Amino acid sequence: MGLAAALGMLPPAAFAADPPSSLSRTAARQCQAEGPGFYYVPGTDTCLRIGGYLWTESYYNSYTDYPRQNDRTYWVSTFGLQVDARTATDYGPLRSHMEARMIWRSADPWSDGPAGADFQPWDMHIDFAGFTFGYLQSFFDFYANADVLGTDPATIGDETQIGLVGYTWKLGNGFAAQVSLEDSSARDAGLLPASPASADPEEAYGATARLPEIVATFGQSGDWGSFLLSGALHQIGAASTQAGLGRTTDDWGYAVQGGVMFNLPVIAKGDTLYLQAAYADGAVSYLGLIDASGDFSAPDAFVRADGGLSKVRGWSAVTQYLHNWNDRWNSAFFGGMGRFDIDDPVARTAYGASGVTNVNVGANLTWTPVAPLAVTLQYDYNLYRADDYRPTGNGLPVASQEAHEVLLMVAATF
Repeated sequence: MGLAAALGMLPPAAFAADPPSSLSRTAARQCQAEGPGFYYVPGTDTCLRIGGYLWTESYYNSYTDYPRQNDRTYWVSTFGLQVDARTATDYGPLRSHMEARMIWRSADPWSDGPAGADFQPWDMHIDFAGFTFGYLQSFFDFYANADVLGTDPATIGDETQIGLVGYTWKLGNGFAAQVSLEDSSARDAGLLPASPASADPEEAYGATARLPEIVATFGQSGDWGSFLLSGALHQIGAASTQAGLGRTTDDWGYAVQGGVMFNLPVIAKGDTLYLQAAYADGAVSYLGLIDASGDFSAPDAFVRADGGLSKVRGWSAVTQYLHNWNDRWNSAFFGGMGRFDIDDPVARTAYGASGVTNVNVGANLTWTPVAPLAVTLQYDYNLYRADDYRPTGNGLPVASQEAHEVLLMVAATF
């Protein structure tokens, strides 16, 4: 039988499929529905969006007892590349997201190091069927310095990029619950000896292997704004070899946090207000406190002479208001306060403080002469003060340290 005859015997339905050009147009429309910037990848079931940004930043900063060898001014240039791929599968959409930063700086943050270049993975994760795998912002975080700009902000707040595996339940009406296991090393605030004069910390104890962070959240997003309740369990431990004790002490710390964001179009289109508070016991990294000089940051716990742990408790509260003056000008006003307490009497004596209070306030002004170009001037003030202070050589060198940071930033996105 000839080919023409064979084709003639096929039913008309055999020729009913859309031609490739029609399929391509259908796929392109589906990709446009994903959002602006998505394009169809021919021959696949994938919609792809590629974008990025370029930041140039000039900093002036200082704090009490600023080291003479450090520059008070430095420069940072950052190129960020973002790739978002969404693929249709028989089990629902598969989303793959990547954001990486290439950074050049004339000094390290707070000007304590030499010039250099760095490659920084910022977000690399996969979402599929409710599961999330990869490196991204912690599920615990909410406010995350929403409109505080710059590569090196000195603001109190939760913003932690971390490795995790998690699951999200969408409950309807904008409600959702999440649970995740997250990299414990990224949340490690360390251990300090309660009596550093009586033992060498390197010989007296060491950190033990820890289980992942256990994080759970519940929240809602809607036209009114959003809220999130977060909780985390954090394992801490010390392996003591002092005086031949040779034993390991493990304990658990925890942190809880509540945050709410209000949309305020009644004041101006795009205006928002954030309010957030957190409490931690033996898990101080979740508080987002800022020790600008690095002289005495809060540990998760102090190790007593018997190898036991005295956990460090603390709290923080932050707020931010973003106001749009008009289409070209907007401002963010932000502030926060927090503290951690030293309960162990030996540690109080050794470190010369019953605790430390941290205060932060700041504001910025952004001008957008033509989208997507923006110019921002930002000021940030940070106070880090020891309570019941006395000099010991182990804690803060002075009763309080003040830090001032001014940022001039030019940013372009594409």
